[in-house]
Amino acid sequence: MGSGNWYGVPNYAEFVMFYYNQDLFEEHGVEVPTTLAELEAAMDTFVTEGVTPLAFSGSEYPAQQVWYQLALSQGDRSLVDAFQLYEGELDFTNDAFTYGADKLTEWVDAGYVSTDAIGLPAEDMGTAFISGQHPLMLSGTWWYGRLMDEIDGFEWSSFLFPESELYPGSSGNLWVIPEGASNKDLAYEFIDITMRPEIQNILGNEGGLPVAAEADAITDPKNQELVEHFNRINEQDGLAFYPDWPVPGYYDTLVANTQDLVSGRASTEQFLTSIEQPWRDHVATLAR
Repeated sequence: MGSGNWYGVPNYAEFVMFYYNQDLFEEHGVEVPTTLAELEAAMDTFVTEGVTPLAFSGSEYPAQQVWYQLALSQGDRSLVDAFQLYEGELDFTNDAFTYGADKLTEWVDAGYVSTDAIGLPAEDMGTAFISGQHPLMLSGTWWYGRLMDEIDGFEWSSFLFPESELYPGSSGNLWVIPEGASNKDLAYEFIDITMRPEIQNILGNEGGLPVAAEADAITDPKNQELVEHFNRINEQDGLAFYPDWPVPGYYDTLVANTQDLVSGRASTEQFLTSIEQPWRDHVATLAR
């Protein structure tokens, strides 16, 4: 790619949100929650009636994204900038990170998450939701098209995490043109084509998440809902990237330590200490 600053143009986006089984919500008399208290009350209702509320995966990305979303619900842009962009000081025992870890542990203890799911991969989490085993799944928009294709036994929809202004998410892959590219004009034209409203609208109508679609041009109500969620997040500067992005190899660090947290092998303090050191080590290399 060459040295210096890198620039790219995204033509799609992604973020984490709740998917929910409308039939199970109706069967158990549960309304779509608008506050965290309502969310936990809803999950309590399911637990009381013998249903594990949250489809979950402890051996891959979902668990760390649940922790991060819980933390983001208590954080602000300065927290994201410190964690993701190394701007300002970051105390890993801050209220938001601590809240996220404590609350995730509480959710496991309350039965919102099955202890059997701690070792499951993300695929098993998704198929469990698709088969109607759980009323809720907190995960990314990359599931959206698949859910549209594979769910036929119940009605489903989505909602943003209650009482949060920040959400794990970002642009998808970026179109880039290397400095030494021999057909730059053709590449410029290709990028322009993918960003045209009519192409972005096609992407939106196929269950994707375009960055520049016209909401009123999306004909399917579910696809329109997805675009509206993104537009709301984007307009309030609510994309907070993903928790494994700040440090090379951080994904594996978070998987291992989040598993320890939810399985009870690590306390909140131990969890935060364990994920802090690799971050500190990486930031130290940037200062040199």
